Amino acid sequence: MWGPKAGDNEMEHSEKVQRLKKMLLQVAPSGSIEAIADQPLVGRLSRAFESLEIAAEPRRNVKSGLEKIALNKIHETTPAELRALEAIVMPKYRPVVFVRGDSYDDVEDPWTALNTAATRARINPLLPLIGRIEVPNSLLLPYAGTGFVVGKNLLMTNRHVAMLFSQGLGLTIRYQAGDAAVDFKRQVDTLPDDRSAYLEVQSVEMVHPFWDMALLRVDGLPVDQALRLSVQPPEKLVGRNIIAIGYPARDVRNDLELQDQIFHKTYNLKRLQPGTVRPRAVVQSFENEVNAIVHDSSTLGGNSGSAIIDVDTGEVIALHFAGEYLKANYAVPMFELVRDSRLADKLNFQGPLPPATHEWDSAWSRTESTGAIDVPRNTPPQPPGNVHLQTPPSSLGDAHTRDLIINYSIPLRVTVSLGEITPEITMETGPKTVSEAEVEAVVVDPHYESRPGYDPDFLESVTVPLPTISKEMEADTAMVDPRFRKNKDRFELTYYHYSVYMNKRRRTAWFSAANVDGAHRPDIGKRQGDRWYSDPRIDRSEQLGQEAFEHGIDRGHLSRREDTAWGKNVADATRANNDTFHFTNCSLQASLFNRGKDRWQGLEQFLLEKHAKKDKRKMIVITGPVFAKNDPVYRNEKMNYSVRCPLQFWKVCVLIREDGSTSATAFILGQEEIADLPGFEEAFDVAATQIKIVDLEKRAHVDFGILKNHDHFAQSRVPGTLETLGGNELGRIIRTGADIVV
Repeated sequence: MWGPKAGDNEMEHSEKVQRLKKMLLQVAPSGSIEAIADQPLVGRLSRAFESLEIAAEPRRNVKSGLEKIALNKIHETTPAELRALEAIVMPKYRPVVFVRGDSYDDVEDPWTALNTAATRARINPLLPLIGRIEVPNSLLLPYAGTGFVVGKNLLMTNRHVAMLFSQGLGLTIRYQAGDAAVDFKRQVDTLPDDRSAYLEVQSVEMVHPFWDMALLRVDGLPVDQALRLSVQPPEKLVGRNIIAIGYPARDVRNDLELQDQIFHKTYNLKRLQPGTVRPRAVVQSFENEVNAIVHDSSTLGGNSGSAIIDVDTGEVIALHFAGEYLKANYAVPMFELVRDSRLADKLNFQGPLPPATHEWDSAWSRTESTGAIDVPRNTPPQPPGNVHLQTPPSSLGDAHTRDLIINYSIPLRVTVSLGEITPEITMETGPKTVSEAEVEAVVVDPHYESRPGYDPDFLESVTVPLPTISKEMEADTAMVDPRFRKNKDRFELTYYHYSVYMNKRRRTAWFSAANVDGAHRPDIGKRQGDRWYSDPRIDRSEQLGQEAFEHGIDRGHLSRREDTAWGKNVADATRANNDTFHFTNCSLQASLFNRGKDRWQGLEQFLLEKHAKKDKRKMIVITGPVFAKNDPVYRNEKMNYSVRCPLQFWKVCVLIREDGSTSATAFILGQEEIADLPGFEEAFDVAATQIKIVDLEKRAHVDFGILKNHDHFAQSRVPGTLETLGGNELGRIIRTGADIVV
């Protein structure tokens, strides 16, 4: 992810170098770059680094990289050069230090002013008022983020942090006491069992409907202490030095060596991170466009909810919420919050209050008319992902979020000047506020360790392992959190009655393999809408989200809910049915294709009704897209989101015939209708066919193993069965169920 690659990744590399160039000029101290404005760029930048103690090889990479950047030879930069520059810019000019006791470690040049007695006298009293938001009842999340004391018994954090343990918007919030707490002593010098500064969250007092902000009520806070909140307009703060204070966490998806260099291989503890205020920027946050404060500290996703503090005054100027790699971090301005009449009298604002605004009245009125969002209890915690700020474009590389604006990773993702990092678990819901009437009774089991996944020995007389992917494909496959791996398989996401391998680059499964039992299908009733979930066992950026499904595009199941909705009783079948509503199990599909009786749904119904339900048989169904380099790009301009859309999908069905022999057959269907939907500009022509498994392997680039030996369609000698499809492939156009050879 650090160097140039073909196609889109080469564009990514170019953009990254351009951002790094801008960052070099932006963060270097006035004694280096800015003070040598009359010299060529290479000379200016070289001088900025000449005093650093760098080994010979990295020093050569720094020099050659600077020369290429200065001469705009972007495509000639090497991964080693880019890495050397990043490894200098971040630790040197945007460092991080431990908070230790009621003070912090010394900061190196060019931030030595933070070490003076006067500065420490302003900053040190603030440190005990900033804590880590805990989620003691969550089996998945180590913690939720950061919060800080802002008023009597009030703690401020992000809306997307509060949504990990509460549901609702505005002033009416559903929260169960004990689901969250704050610990003010998670520091490098604190014993793990020290709970002397651990307080439970009693309630969620407010979730702001416009800004990414929430207020938590915590009894036992110091009654006469709270951070002082600035009322200065952000425009007057540009260029001011700030510090962010929070709890960075390691991100296994990004460059671990660089992270370890910056954060000294220690995470989840309180840190101080200096930076500078930059000009404001308008970004998408949930369903709103917000005019955020921009800063460039080296933060992590655990910093979500961090106080951004003016070094010169000790006042909080903003609430950190997200960022973009090598570009900017974004924060809610205190100046905007003080202008909300619902907040001005509650919080510890300093100085004359600016006039109130009615700018957010419409957002408030929606919450006051509809009340809280009624999300069923016992659902897995769901931050308002990309709602849309998409994976917090993190600062320490998150190459695959390049197409997005910003997105929330909870708890955690690297931002250096930069953005945020999500270590192990990230989750998200869709970008729109869900009203009470729209919520479906689809509740997934939050205990992911209990899912058995696909059973290769499901059929009585044959073992059918999962398809095998190549080493090249493995490099683009999402790795499952080690705590949830089945048989040490790094890639298998297990669910009830099915399993998935995820193509993280395309954010869609390589395949989804399901066990279908036609003999044990209790009536679970009719579905009443959709509620889809991100899977917390892989990174949010490695799977689709609601932002991909607009303009008449369906969230098309790969493994169908009807296929997996079986079990010993209604509860088992319902749990399996609901488990198919994960974004990992869906792809972009045109409505006509997904629902058409003569297309995808027609084929699925034929297989299920004729061969599984009617004969009460068991069956294995493996489904996936055909990924092609020329797949059209779907763009959601409103959310600045893009993703390539597969034109063709395949299915392999395996069953035991009445004579006891194993039958396996493959199908390919195409969705040319999607060309007519908004967001697409290309036309294409594909067909629905039954195809030989050996030919499907060439298209899908997966190995189906022994199934090729049981392909009755390939062995058929019926006149007219096989038709030339192109090249050496033979197949049969499917028009009705009677055309299918099983």
